[in-house]
Amino acid sequence: MPPPPPFLLPQRRWSRVSAVLAGAGRQRVAVAILALAAVLVAGFVWIRATPRLVGPGEGSATAAGPADPDAGAGDPSAGQGVNAGSAQALPRAAPDTSAGSSGPTDRVAVHVAGHVRHPGLVRLPAGSRVQDAIRAAGGATSGADLDAVNLARKLTDGEQVLIPGPGDPPPLPPDAGAAPGTPTAPLDLNTATVEQLDTLPGVGEVTAGRIVAYRTAHPFTTVDELLEVPGIGQRRFEQLKDLVTVT
Repeated sequence: MPPPPPFLLPQRRWSRVSAVLAGAGRQRVAVAILALAAVLVAGFVWIRATPRLVGPGEGSATAAGPADPDAGAGDPSAGQGVNAGSAQALPRAAPDTSAGSSGPTDRVAVHVAGHVRHPGLVRLPAGSRVQDAIRAAGGATSGADLDAVNLARKLTDGEQVLIPGPGDPPPLPPDAGAAPGTPTAPLDLNTATVEQLDTLPGVGEVTAGRIVAYRTAHPFTTVDELLEVPGIGQRRFEQLKDLVTVT
């Protein structure tokens, strides 16, 4: 069988142009097919990469699904959290309820009188000071002479805290019935303990310690030597001179 004749462009001008256009058309078709394939592949990749929209039913299930395992899976008793918390709160409150009735040593009752806003009986925790009793009675009035009172003295059950006014005599230390072991007679500056000196008006633990330190180096020979103790001025001395003695 003879071979096909070689392809020869037509000799006429218009035939040559038609052949070129035909070849160019085939090229455009091939390029178009390749471009379409590339677009389809890119679209497929984009669809796979785009997050899937979740419907209302699925959204609620998805939102609730992770939350429930987190909330309850780690702890089998998570569903009983509220009831368990309430049940555990009651035992904690029990000690507070019973503490108030554990005994008279937990609280003290004192009578606050004189220049306070609400004089009367107040109950305070054991170990409270005179300052706490004044606050419980509404605070001191404008005419109260707080310098005549030892605000730092510890309270004892059943005593009276008297807040004097200007010109009133200073209150005496608590008597033996209200404070066992506290002498009713004037205190000897050379033998009184820090606790006994602490009961004097205007004398706290610090000043009482200074009195003891002074007498250790220089035993008192007269009451007037109180003026040489740091923290005791003339006004404080006038309040103390009748409540102490030197033997």
